[in-house]
Amino acid sequence: MTSVLFIHGTGVRAPGYAQALRAVRAGLSAVRPDVTVAECDWGSALGSYLRAEGASIPGYAPGEPAVKPSPQDEERARWALLYADPDAELQLFALAGQQASAPFLPGALPAGRQLWTWTQQVDRADAVREAWRAAGLGAGPADDVAALLASAVFRRACDAADGAGAAGLARLTGRSLAARALARHPGGPGAVPPAARDALVAAVVDQLGGEERGVGDLLSATAGACARLVERAGGSRFVVGRRSRISERSLGFAADILSYLVRGAAVRAFVADLARRLEPPVVLLGHSLGGIVAFDLLAGEPGTAPEVAQLVTVGSQAPLLYELDALPSRPYGTGLPAAFPGWLNIYDRRDLLSFVGADLFGRGVRDVEVDNGQPVSAAHGAYWTNRRLYEVLAQELPG
Repeated sequence: MTSVLFIHGTGVRAPGYAQALRAVRAGLSAVRPDVTVAECDWGSALGSYLRAEGASIPGYAPGEPAVKPSPQDEERARWALLYADPDAELQLFALAGQQASAPFLPGALPAGRQLWTWTQQVDRADAVREAWRAAGLGAGPADDVAALLASAVFRRACDAADGAGAAGLARLTGRSLAARALARHPGGPGAVPPAARDALVAAVVDQLGGEERGVGDLLSATAGACARLVERAGGSRFVVGRRSRISERSLGFAADILSYLVRGAAVRAFVADLARRLEPPVVLLGHSLGGIVAFDLLAGEPGTAPEVAQLVTVGSQAPLLYELDALPSRPYGTGLPAAFPGWLNIYDRRDLLSFVGADLFGRGVRDVEVDNGQPVSAAHGAYWTNRRLYEVLAQELPG
């Protein structure tokens, strides 16, 4: 009877491992009742944890309540969004403008068309050029203005202003121009002080006819997303205030990896001891970091590995670490040991933590793609509910 030793990945502990183990056992029993799945909860035994209860983390308090973001935090969050997409606020304005209307005034130039015309000329203003020079962005915003005018989103925002009035659009235009300029700064957006950044916006707003009220109401519609943005962006009181929660999540993923790279021998010895107790043929089934552990065990010093008929890695980074020359067991270019067992590597293109090895190891590894039916954010943990995975294992596992 084939024995499969299921080796979990980073950050997994009981009872999470027990749940995954039940899923693997149920999935395999449906297609290969002759296979037994053995437990290898190395994380509970040897995984990393805060041994001094978080003494190294400033203000650490497990399970602390959420902190409401301040207006300053929300402003930082909006700039984080603009650094990633200078059209983000303009897009929101355009969507909001589609649901409103402004009174028609005979003989008046529509507000959006007027702002478009002023934007074409804004790079000629001495105050704007001086603000760009003071921020270290060159002689002026001609290239940034050209990029803005070429944006379909800006065109839609101006069209929306024609129907709903241009309240706030001048400031959003200034922020979009500033974000475009900061994105091309040699040192990145963070190299320009916030005061200089705000001066860029103010100079543009003045040239676009000044600021009408309304932008605050518009931007308040993004408040629900701001907390998530500031947490990802970092550097705010909100993030500092939530550091305990953020540390608990991030350390759960990264700590096991760091610990393994430093003291992986104990983990490999733990896995080897369990594998030697199993009825042959033995298969090592490793998910994520568990696949790296299994690979290193089998590719390490001769005579240290147990008798294993097959290695199966699922969503694993072993090929990437080999290419980076960062595997403890095999320097890049050495390939696989002569006695290395057959290796099946299962991956999902939407799992950004999964990698392929055929171009690195040749016929020593067989890459098989599956589709877990999940978005990028959930694909890495979704293999064990994918029926296709077990269909592949049913065909590939030794009998």
